Amino acid sequence: MPNNASTNAGITIPTMNRADFVIRQLRYYASVKCPHTIYIGDSSDKEDSEKIQNEVKRLGSSIKAKYYSLPSYNIWQAHYYLLTQVEEKYTCLSGDDDYQIPDSVTECAKFLENNPEYTTASGHAVSFRLNPHGVYGKLLRLADYHRGQIENGSAADRIVEYFNSYFVTFFSVNRTEQTKRCWKSSEKIPDQAFGAEILPSSLQIVNGKSKIIDCLGFIRQIHGQQNGLVNTFEWITKPIWLESYEKFEKIISDAMVERGGISYAEAREATRLGFWSYLQTWLAKDYRSTLSSKGLDKTKDSKIKVLKSTLKKKLPLIGKVYSAIKPFISDKKYLHYEVLQNSSKYYKDFKPVMDSFTGQIRNT
Repeated sequence: MPNNASTNAGITIPTMNRADFVIRQLRYYASVKCPHTIYIGDSSDKEDSEKIQNEVKRLGSSIKAKYYSLPSYNIWQAHYYLLTQVEEKYTCLSGDDDYQIPDSVTECAKFLENNPEYTTASGHAVSFRLNPHGVYGKLLRLADYHRGQIENGSAADRIVEYFNSYFVTFFSVNRTEQTKRCWKSSEKIPDQAFGAEILPSSLQIVNGKSKIIDCLGFIRQIHGQQNGLVNTFEWITKPIWLESYEKFEKIISDAMVERGGISYAEAREATRLGFWSYLQTWLAKDYRSTLSSKGLDKTKDSKIKVLKSTLKKKLPLIGKVYSAIKPFISDKKYLHYEVLQNSSKYYKDFKPVMDSFTGQIRNT
């Protein structure tokens, strides 16, 4: 394994009672000779904990993995603890059911090494679903997974742009020391969504620019076993929401003032404008989703979706033909199509991941 301290990173994986997902990911990293250290923070019960530890021992020197038993840790505590253990200059998070592409992590670390005005860098990303849902199965669906490039020189403009097109920054490669400070800022925020995602993620954008590098960087699994948050309406009506929001607003605004060139009132206005955009997007999305799940969505968009679904079921060949020609009749980049093409520059990085989740490399 190549060893370059300036471009190596720590990949952190917090997990609880999902040993088979962790094992799948570890075997993938071993198969591609990942040079980066894997930090596993495990809040599992005894059975799953032993399975992960046994797999780390079995893989031996084929990966660089460090295991930490974290019983009773909540999401924020587990994330922050792992960050305090990372010895590398750069770090990125992986869900236990996701994949970071090691070569992309290296390229992003190189970029950050040479561009100090950027705080976060990422390759492109896709999400996948399996049939059946779970650790291994046949590929059911691929979709592009949003990552953002935000390069405005003003922290206030960056935070507004960020919340207009929200993405989670800690799936990208970040500077370890800076990331620890971002997470530490969340310590006294009671709400999980603010403390363990929105605040530390958005602070990275206040601190600097975000870059997308033209490579495949991150693969995210979508399935029914994820530890998702409640819908937005239920979230903002929780008793602890207002207290958490007020702390979030002050921390973000103070961080913008600290960077200079802006008053607290201006920083607070930018924070509010940005977060207002975030709320209206997710409230509308969750509202439509809830209506749809109850069969009550009568909007034009819903009717079109139902028609498309019906046509796909009754005329599957038409759906396949349309999916095949869509990338050629649109100017939009369809990464989920390109990663499956042998001729694509992204295929070589996606193929080992596909071999992993379809069970081709179970016994690396």
